[in-house]
Order: sequence, then structure tokens, then C-alpha cells
Amino acid sequence: MSMSVCRRRWWPDHRDHEAGWPTTVKRTRDPATLPRLSYIPRTHPPMLPTVAALFVHPLKGAAPVEVRSMPLDTLGALGDRRWMLADLAGTLITPRTATALARLHASLPIRDGAIVADGPLTLRANGLDMITVAHADAAMPLRTVRCWDDTLEMADAGDLAAQWCSDAIGTPCRLLHLTPQSHRPLAPRYTGPIDARTRSVSVTDGAPLLLLSQSSIDALNERLVQSGATPVGVVRFRPNVLIAGTAAHDEDTWSLIAVGGVDIGVGSPCPRCVFTTINPSTLERGVEPLRTLATYRRGDGGGVMFGMNATHRAPGVIHTGESIHVRARR
Repeated sequence: MSMSVCRRRWWPDHRDHEAGWPTTVKRTRDPATLPRLSYIPRTHPPMLPTVAALFVHPLKGAAPVEVRSMPLDTLGALGDRRWMLADLAGTLITPRTATALARLHASLPIRDGAIVADGPLTLRANGLDMITVAHADAAMPLRTVRCWDDTLEMADAGDLAAQWCSDAIGTPCRLLHLTPQSHRPLAPRYTGPIDARTRSVSVTDGAPLLLLSQSSIDALNERLVQSGATPVGVVRFRPNVLIAGTAAHDEDTWSLIAVGGVDIGVGSPCPRCVFTTINPSTLERGVEPLRTLATYRRGDGGGVMFGMNATHRAPGVIHTGESIHVRARR
């Protein structure tokens, strides 16, 4: 996805008046001369950042789904990463170890531009018939699984779904879904100034939301082109909220923002891994864009940072096109 940002000079000089810029005439008096006319350029309010696009990832590691509206519940974006694949030992599977997962398409019903989270999960993969899996219910057996550093219980979707997913990614696995009783604690480093000490999170990499600006992607692509590499799209970075109308990496400086009626605390930068080097269309692995990012986006701990983890204060809804108000910066 490619976007351009319109940049406007807010302070026209005298040549702008000559070229037809709108002006306001103001009469001033110089005590030493006769009255004269001076031209005072009309100022414009600064442009606000906006929500360029919204993405939900129903199955952890699978292809994203773009939506127009994103309801937020206590865990994060509704329907985002509530399903995951685990190996037979109960450990989370991602495209880092099962590359084919990145091209697997998992979708939930959409109504009025937003995900219907309690609807059935539809799975599609090359060479396989489509399969639909019912939303988790009390009759599904529970399994203890490991998601990064956390252990939690999730509902198992059954043998048929497990076999389909195993065939799709080329390794034995189980398909699992969060239940209302599943609890994975939300770490404070992802919340910014939001107090979320009692909150849970889904099977994301840690934060309820991930923010990234298109200008940051554009700046990366400029460097990639200069080095002879191919530009990359937003899918490599899997944000929930893609932002327009900012300078590159301005999101790094945010601490608290408001989108519509939703307050969002901006926490730690998002560390990047080899997942970004997988072409989502061909599944080919390379070295970019991670190699180029490493030349200018190293964090204090040595990790490669791109995008910002974030946490909403309370449930609400975010829509594409809405303005983003920066309430506080770091």
C-alpha cells in the first residue's frame, strides 16, 4: 500500500501574494509617514495526522484483514489475534518457523465495515478447500499453551481444523481460540501513561495495538531504493493502525493520543525480527528490510525498532479517516 503526504507551507512570503495567495489587508500607521497598506498572510491551522487504514489479524501470523472501523474491547482490536496455532507441545507457531502461515488467509464476518468477532473463522490456503470453524464455545476442550513468555488456557477447535491447518502450514499443529476465561497479563511497557495493571491481552506480540505511520514506511523505502533493493509494503509490519500526515517516525515521540473518543497510551517501540524479511506473496526469505532498518533504527538494547506498541484506555471504536490528536509527547 503506497501513500503520499501533501506538505503545505503555512507561512507564504511576498511571492505567494504575487502568485495569488489569499491575503488579509490591514491598515497600519507609521508615525513618520503617511498611512500605507501592508499585506498580512492568512494563516492556516496545522494538518492533523489521520487514520489511513485499519487492520485486524484474526489468526496470529496469518494474512491481515483491512477494515473501515475497528471496535476495541478490553483486549484490543475486536477479533484481532484471538486465534492461534500451536505445535503438539502447546507452543505458539509463527511464520518465523512455519513460513506458509504468512500466506494463509483467515477471515471473520464483516458488518458495516467492522469485524464480527463471535462469527465463524473462515480459512483459505493454496491447494486446499476452504474450511469454516465455529467460534469457541463451552463445549470445546481446553489446552494449556505457551504464547511467548506466558502460559494460558485456550479452546481447541478440534481434529478436523487441526488437520487442515497442519496441511496448510506443513507441520503438525492445533488451532486454538481465546475463551472469556483466558488470561494473559498486559505488560506495563506497552501502555504508556495508561494504567492497565489489571488488563489482559490477546495473543499479540505483547501490546493491544500497534501503530505505524506511512511516512516511516516511505522513508524506509527511499533507503531501500537507494541501495538497489525492492520497496516493501505495510503488510510486512502488521500494524493495527496505519497513520497518514506525519513526518517519518513522529509516532516515536507520542505518549498519549486521542482518536475519535478513544484515548491511547503509546508505549515501547516495536522490535522487529526476521518475519519482516518474508515476502508475503511468494514466501521467499531475504535480508531486507531488516538489514536496512538496522542501519538507522537500532534501539538502546540493540534491537531494530519500527512502529510503536500502544494501549487504549477503554473500549471504543476507531474509524478510518479520523483525526489523531497528540495530547502528550515524550
